[in-house]
Amino acid sequence: MNQRKPTEPLVTRVDVKFGEMVFRNRPAPSDDRATVWLDRYGHYHHLTEQVPVGGVAGYRALFLVDTSVHIRELQFQLPSREQAFFFQAKVSARWRVTDPVEAAKTHLTDADPVLRPHLERVLRDVSAAFPIEEGTAAERAIAAAFAPRRKQSVAQGLSVLECDATLSLDSATAGYIRKRVEKARTHEITKEDLARAGVEQSARQHLDALRDEHKIQLERMRQQHELEMRHMRVRFYNSAMAEDPNNVLAMLLADDPGRANEVMAMLLKQKQVQWDGAQGLLGTMLEHGLVNRSDVAGIIDNATSVITDSMAEAPVRLTPAPASLPLPGNRTDEPLTAEVVADAPARPLDPLRFDEEFDEDDEDDWQ
Repeated sequence: MNQRKPTEPLVTRVDVKFGEMVFRNRPAPSDDRATVWLDRYGHYHHLTEQVPVGGVAGYRALFLVDTSVHIRELQFQLPSREQAFFFQAKVSARWRVTDPVEAAKTHLTDADPVLRPHLERVLRDVSAAFPIEEGTAAERAIAAAFAPRRKQSVAQGLSVLECDATLSLDSATAGYIRKRVEKARTHEITKEDLARAGVEQSARQHLDALRDEHKIQLERMRQQHELEMRHMRVRFYNSAMAEDPNNVLAMLLADDPGRANEVMAMLLKQKQVQWDGAQGLLGTMLEHGLVNRSDVAGIIDNATSVITDSMAEAPVRLTPAPASLPLPGNRTDEPLTAEVVADAPARPLDPLRFDEEFDEDDEDDWQ
C-alpha cells in the first residue's frame, strides 16, 4: 500500500529495441506491476508471464502499469440536507489500477483528475441525505457506500476499493447547530412536560369524577336505605297497632324508659276519651228512650268492668272517684284526673251500682 508521489507516473511506455530485449532486459510482471505489450498491428496484450527469448520480435512497445494499492488524502466541502450548511470532509481513499490494458490505452499518468471528481460526486450524493447535525450518521453511510464488497470502477481502468470520511463543521455552523439542538431539546422537554401535565390532569379529573359518582351513589343508597327503614317501621307500627293499639306505647316506653310519665298520660287520655264517649252515648240513648230502665244497670256494669280491666294494667288512682253515674242534666264536661302511684299495688275499681229501688220519679231526673 503506497502513498504515491504525484511525479511518479502510473503507466510508463518503453519502446521495444530488438537488439536489447531479445536475450536480456525483458521485464517480468509482478503483484505491483503489470506488463502490457503493443504489437505492430496496434493491439494491446496483457501478459502475466515474462516474454520468452526472442518473443519480443512482434511488439512495438511495452507499457509498465503500476497496479499496487494507493491511498489518496483529499478534502471536500459536502452539502447537507438543508443545502445552506456544509460538512468539512477529510477523505481517505484506497484505489488501484484494475484494468492495465485500459490504463495503457488512455495513457494514464495521474489518478487525481479521474479519482477526485468521482469521489466528490458520490460523497455529495450521500451527505445531502442527512441534516447538518447528523454528521456521524453521514460518516457511516459514506463508509457503507465504499465498502470493499462494493468496489467501484472509475474511468481509465481505475477502481476505488475503500473510502473513509471524517466530517466536521466550521465554527459558525457549529455554534448555530449547537443553539438549534439546544432549542430542539428544550422544545422536546417542554412538550413532554405538557404531555405529562395533561395526563396527570386527566387522571385527576377522572378520579374526581369517580369520587363524585361514588358520593352520589352513597347518598342514593343512604336515602334508599332510610326510605326502606321508614317503610319497614310504618309496616311494623301498622302491624303492632292492628294487634293492639297499646303496643305502640309499649315500644315507646321500651326505647326510652324516661318517657314513662308521657306514656301514662297518653294511656289516661285514651281511657278518658273512651269513658267520655261511653258516658255521652249512654246519656243520648237514655235521653231518646233507646234503652229501658232495666238495661241501664247492665250497661253501666259492662262499661265499668271494661274500663276497670284496662286501667288495672297500670297502678292509677282516679280522683275524685264518682259515687254514682251523674244525671244527664247535671253532668260535667271536666275531664277526669289521674295520679300515677308508683308503689301502690294495682286495685280494681268498684263497679258502679244503681239503687235497687228505681221508681218513676227518678226517671224524670234523668231526663
